[in-house]
Amino acid sequence: MLSPEVAAGSSQPSEGQAWSFSEDSKAGLPAGVLFHAAVYGGTGYSTESWAEAMGLAQCQVPLKVIPLGPQEDTHRILPAVVRDRLEDLQRQKLDVARSIIYQCTTADAFKLQFYARSRIGRTTFESDRLPEGWAEHCNAMDEVWVPSEFNARTFASAGVDERRLRVMPIGVDSDLFRPGAEPLPWPMHGFKFLSNFDWVDRKGARILLKAYLAEFKADEDVCLVLKLAQHGNPSADAEAFLTHFVEREAGLKLEDAPPILLIKGFIPHLEMPRLYASVDAFVLPSHGEGFGIPYLEALSSGLPVIATRWSGQLDFLHDGNSFLIDIEGLVPASPEVEFYVGHRWAQPSVEHLRELMRSVYRDRTESRRRAAVGRREVTERWDWKVVIKQWEAEFQRLLN
Repeated sequence: MLSPEVAAGSSQPSEGQAWSFSEDSKAGLPAGVLFHAAVYGGTGYSTESWAEAMGLAQCQVPLKVIPLGPQEDTHRILPAVVRDRLEDLQRQKLDVARSIIYQCTTADAFKLQFYARSRIGRTTFESDRLPEGWAEHCNAMDEVWVPSEFNARTFASAGVDERRLRVMPIGVDSDLFRPGAEPLPWPMHGFKFLSNFDWVDRKGARILLKAYLAEFKADEDVCLVLKLAQHGNPSADAEAFLTHFVEREAGLKLEDAPPILLIKGFIPHLEMPRLYASVDAFVLPSHGEGFGIPYLEALSSGLPVIATRWSGQLDFLHDGNSFLIDIEGLVPASPEVEFYVGHRWAQPSVEHLRELMRSVYRDRTESRRRAAVGRREVTERWDWKVVIKQWEAEFQRLLN
């Protein structure tokens, strides 16, 4: 079990070391949530986790944050007030025996030697099944919280006990990600498509580039903006890949290709709404998502959203509020990562993506209409102020 000393933030145990609990040191400490999650680093896991931690603390749920992975906001992504609050939450003390251990990470990384009142595993996956061993790790938890109905189905079909599964969605700050935010300055004008993703095969960059380079010409008033993170592929040379793709796979001279603007690295959280405000539409032909935070941020920002008609984003995207890319069925997932071997994911149609990008570019009235529907639905159903109430209720259920 977790020791009060560790729960108080003194240190973390080494790999494989069990945390212990001493009866004589818990007097006067409240029960709460030992929130073991990545809150720093700028990944999808950290983006949701720090927002959940802040929301739960605001709801007066006793919370002690134990960072997983990076131990501080090295890249200065978070607002200062969030950074300070997370540091405060790391110093909190709880009665471990009466508390909940919440772990947000990949299921294979769940620490099965952690014991307290109950154990919650928060995780997600993006293909049609789970990697080897994930179901066993999930079934060792008291409950498994996944972000989408898509994951509820794929986890259950992979052998996770359905009685342990709960869909706990991710939210967005719709006051921050909103229409009318101050745009970033751009070196060019014209209609801009934005795609915001990690530089891995699953995100469908090849499909996006094929569609864009085939559909648009250099003399059209259009640009593709690629905001890239490289968590999953830090050594990749994105510029070299793009040059090779344009010249070799698309068969174009660089001067004959429609413009592509590449943005790499970290953008502070408070500046991200300005990125969305600087463009005219969002597009991401992903092969699979557990939830799809950038889609939700774009929808909240009032942008027309072009997304794949498969996986977790369909919890909040539909034909009335977005433009969904038809798929050509499920195909073998990329073997770029070993745990994808034997898995399948969606194959978005390049031709249908071309049609949708042209339609969004040409028919601004319909694009704005669907975007307005999406924005309204976000504020009503997917804002953190709404979503965090479900999180609070579930933790209170477990604590009471």
